[in-house]
Amino acid sequence: MKRKTLNVKRRGNAKGRGASFHVSRFTFDDSGYTMVAVVIGMMILAILIMGVAPSIATIMKREREQELLFRGKQYARAIALFQRRYGRFPTELKELYANRPRTIRKLFKEPICNCPDWHVIYQNSPDAVAPGMAGSGLPGSPGAPGGGQVPRTPTPGVFGPTEQPKSVGPIVGVRSNVHEEALTEWRGQKFYDEWRFIMGDADRDTMNPNTVRLPSGAPQFPTPSRR
Repeated sequence: MKRKTLNVKRRGNAKGRGASFHVSRFTFDDSGYTMVAVVIGMMILAILIMGVAPSIATIMKREREQELLFRGKQYARAIALFQRRYGRFPTELKELYANRPRTIRKLFKEPICNCPDWHVIYQNSPDAVAPGMAGSGLPGSPGAPGGGQVPRTPTPGVFGPTEQPKSVGPIVGVRSNVHEEALTEWRGQKFYDEWRFIMGDADRDTMNPNTVRLPSGAPQFPTPSRR
């Protein structure tokens, strides 16, 4: 009886302590399981992200390609409208926006690099000949009406002009500076810097297949037959 009484007292004296120890052990075990579940969840999430990331990157790249086509054609149309309105080609892209009335609603960035650094295409330069349109007489191509050599002026340096010339002159189109293979081809060209947006030619794929429409008053030129 004395031993039983002693055991009962120990239970009574240690009731609170034993309960708290039991609760602490339960909390510790629960936290451990929670940590394991979080780690497993993060691993599963990482695997899903690794699987989905390429698809997201492809979608974003395709959207940038479509934006490049849209913005490049906007510049080509604006240059054509500028030539029609002012009787000359712009010498800088900012003229399209700065001259009043404007011929472009904003100066678009180049979407592939997300920068304003377009490669401008000067009249009578090799870039001014659209693929498959050599000798077509497009405004920017060599030998076209109103052509001329692209003037070149020295680039000023710290101590005056240097020997490296900088091209300035009539601009007839733009293209990207990024040499990267695209997901899709445009007019048979696989690289972004091969996609040339030239006035009178940029919308050739959405026009009458037998005609390249130029600004009002300019001659119309037939497109080559596609084989």
